Amino acid sequence: MIQIKIYDERVTNIYYGETLIEGFIRIDSIPSPEEIPGKIPVMYYRNGAIVYEYEEAPEATEDGTETPPAQIDYGETVNGLIRRKYTLSEELAILRQRDTKSEEFEAYNAYAESCKEEAILLIEKQRH
Repeated sequence: MIQIKIYDERVTNIYYGETLIEGFIRIDSIPSPEEIPGKIPVMYYRNGAIVYEYEEAPEATEDGTETPPAQIDYGETVNGLIRRKYTLSEELAILRQRDTKSEEFEAYNAYAESCKEEAILLIEKQRH
C-alpha cells in the first residue's frame, strides 16, 4: 500500500506500508517522472492522480556541489562569538555600567574586539 501526504497539492511525504496513517491519502501507484536535462521533477496530487511539474535544477558549482556555501555574515558571526561568553542581558548590563565598572567594561570590550578579528579571519578563510 502506498500513502502520500500533500500540502497545497504538492506531495510532501510518501509512506510504503500496511498501517493507515491519519492525514495521508492512499494511492495505487506512483508513476515515474520524465528525465529532462536541467530539470528536476516535483510531485503533485491533482484530480486523484500523481502529476509532475519540472523546475530548473540548481547549477553545479566548481567543487561539484549543487549550491554554493552560504556566505558568513560578519555581524551575525561577531554576535555569535560574543554570545559564547556573554548573554545579551550581561552585555547590556556591562554597557550600561561602563562608567562605574570600567575594568569589567575593558575586559568585555577587549573580548568583543577579539571576536571581530576572529570573524574577519573566518570570513577570509571561507573565501579561500
